[in-house]
Amino acid sequence: MRGAAIWFADLLNQQVDEPVDLIFVTGFLNAADFRGMLKPPLDRVPILLYMHENQMTYPLSPDEEFDFHFGFTNIISCLVADRVVFNSEFHRQLFLDNISNYLGKMPEGVPRQVPARLAANSEVLGVGLERVPQTDEHFAQYRGGQCDADIGPSWPREDRFLLVWNHRWEFDKRPDMFSQAVLRLMEAGLDFEVALLGESKSHEEIFQPLAKKLGDRCVAFGFLPSRKEYDQLLERADIVVSCAEQEYFGISVAEAVHAGCYPVLPRQQVYPSMYGTRCKGRHFYETEDELVNLLNDLMTGNTCGHVCSLDRDVDQFCWPNLVHDFDDLVDRAVSGTFCEGQS
Repeated sequence: MRGAAIWFADLLNQQVDEPVDLIFVTGFLNAADFRGMLKPPLDRVPILLYMHENQMTYPLSPDEEFDFHFGFTNIISCLVADRVVFNSEFHRQLFLDNISNYLGKMPEGVPRQVPARLAANSEVLGVGLERVPQTDEHFAQYRGGQCDADIGPSWPREDRFLLVWNHRWEFDKRPDMFSQAVLRLMEAGLDFEVALLGESKSHEEIFQPLAKKLGDRCVAFGFLPSRKEYDQLLERADIVVSCAEQEYFGISVAEAVHAGCYPVLPRQQVYPSMYGTRCKGRHFYETEDELVNLLNDLMTGNTCGHVCSLDRDVDQFCWPNLVHDFDDLVDRAVSGTFCEGQS
């Protein structure tokens, strides 16, 4: 975040010869510094800022100290951008609600009416998923029905329940909480398999003890060799679990849900706003005990997960269904035809 502005400005100033209609940036770029270092005519090109996450409400790792300027950079970038787009209404509202208290830490010269200014210049557009949209016939077969044990495909889909973890192996996703829940379920005598997916990099030690205890019940560990293998695993899995301490959209959960997995999710994050409107199943928990109890119920037949209709809701985020909204966003950004308050 500190060096990106000058790095990208130098890159564009040196290499861009053709006319540019739009510059699309994310919240990791200081848009004000970036625009200030661009040479004419690039410094007059509209900037579209996509806020996938933000540093104002993002949790600190155990080794970090609070740095006011990271969150302030996000605020300044939002103010300088011609249009700001958030990946969910939950994220947009969380960001707007926290601005006043955040800026209140300044001793003097506090900017005025920032939430109102950003609310008028922001909107919401979800993240595109690299998945093929389902056909209407797919949903008509068994999705969207009542939670009746006689409806839908077999549960579990294969011989044993398959639980999926498909997130980053870092502190904000709370892999330790997932490990503890799995160990407690094993101690209770439940027979199931686990896929520990995600880019492990230097974090292999986080799940190594769990994988060792699971033995052959750990069907995958780390990053799979191909996208095809990843999709195939999701499409035979039964339950996807998130323990995230922060989540403003949740790409990996959305991918798994679209593949037919039943989601088990922390209530405090974005998930209820995305998955809690139509489906009446039990999906949310607040404590580790609640997580363990819900997984136990799902795997012992006390909750019907196999008729979950949420894959229909996620279908809208597949790129073929979402790309036209992004096209429209880009067209409006280039032409400057935004309606005040549009979201």
